Amino acid sequence: MESNRVIIIGAGIAGLFTAYYLNRRGLEVTILDKDTGKDNCSYGNAGMIVPSHIIPLSSPGIISKGLKWMLEPESPFYIRPRLSLDLLKWGWEFKKASTDEHVKQAGPVLRDLLMASRELLIDFESEENSSFGYEKRGLLMFCNTEKGLKKEVEAAEIAQQLGVPAEVLTADQVKEMEPDLNLNIIGATYYPKDAHLHPGSLMDSLKELLVSRGVTFHWNTEIEKMDQSGGKIRTLHSSDGKEWKADTYILCAGAWSAGIAKKFGTQMLMQAGKGYSITIEEPVKRPLNCGIFAERKVTMTPMFGSLRFAGTMEIVGTDTRINRAKMNGLKKSVCEYLPEFSMNDLEGHPVWTGLRPCSPDGMPYVGTVSSLKNVYASTGHAMMGMSLAPSCGKIVADLITEGKSDLNHSLINPNRFAG
Repeated sequence: MESNRVIIIGAGIAGLFTAYYLNRRGLEVTILDKDTGKDNCSYGNAGMIVPSHIIPLSSPGIISKGLKWMLEPESPFYIRPRLSLDLLKWGWEFKKASTDEHVKQAGPVLRDLLMASRELLIDFESEENSSFGYEKRGLLMFCNTEKGLKKEVEAAEIAQQLGVPAEVLTADQVKEMEPDLNLNIIGATYYPKDAHLHPGSLMDSLKELLVSRGVTFHWNTEIEKMDQSGGKIRTLHSSDGKEWKADTYILCAGAWSAGIAKKFGTQMLMQAGKGYSITIEEPVKRPLNCGIFAERKVTMTPMFGSLRFAGTMEIVGTDTRINRAKMNGLKKSVCEYLPEFSMNDLEGHPVWTGLRPCSPDGMPYVGTVSSLKNVYASTGHAMMGMSLAPSCGKIVADLITEGKSDLNHSLINPNRFAG
């Protein structure tokens, strides 16, 4: 190991877990973030840990489904048409990746990363005596149509083939698992290895732990340019005129990673996927398990005494404004599957929005940035930032301190679209 001083760009969940594993190995870690650290994408998400999600976002049938949803104002998906070369490149690579072969190749890689994260979170909770509502009760995919159930059964069969436990349940069996809910469903699939947690509590626990162990945070620090020589970054320059020097630099900037990667001289195809959530502090009903309303792509997560609903995927650049039609669609979906909830029950709660970093092939960018010898990345986790951050952070720490990682794979290489 040649480097001792590390700068991480980005204080979301990916940056924090990368810092955690590097700090444990004795490295001096500094984290820079362009915001205040109070409301990034890692706070308001669904809080799910999903080894079940072994099918990448780019998969067969998703394009035709997406085109149909584009015509529905309240659908869970939207791409804003705009003249953007980056969007065109991203869309072309997305189309190329939406194949059975890609799903076949990506599945085992995602399985290994997601299963590793599940176990790493168990270790973190135990070793650090940290409390963040980590419930290992599994996940239910609720279906209210025969077509939707058929699709989820097929997904469960793929998961089983890859060694991910999955079960198909009748509506009565779901009722046994959720006795307090009157669900409008015909059946579900169940993934017992999935889990859920309170993302804000995990974020706060990590920050407090890192600060107590000497990691320094610098907020409102946006990188504007950098000096490089000899194939290495030598100095970062932030918008406030400060200079930042380290031996190693790690890109964990979420949806803003592609722009910073360009400053590093490399191409990292990425689009920001805007999602929404509302958290009800005193819900009329509270489930025991986390779940997803399969046909509408809306998640439901109990978090301590509250209940969070989240969903939608809007490819609209870095626009964080609330699309009222999309929020209305999310709320209607809740009422559709949970008739005991009225639209009034879902009004009056703050709406959270966040931008997920989406690669075109549905795989994260993790590892060494080949154009520079001392730059690494852990980003592009899309909707699975909570699920992938621990394992991907460990990969980066392994690569920096040991030069290799058992979890590393060419499908997550940050340079795969750089040519």
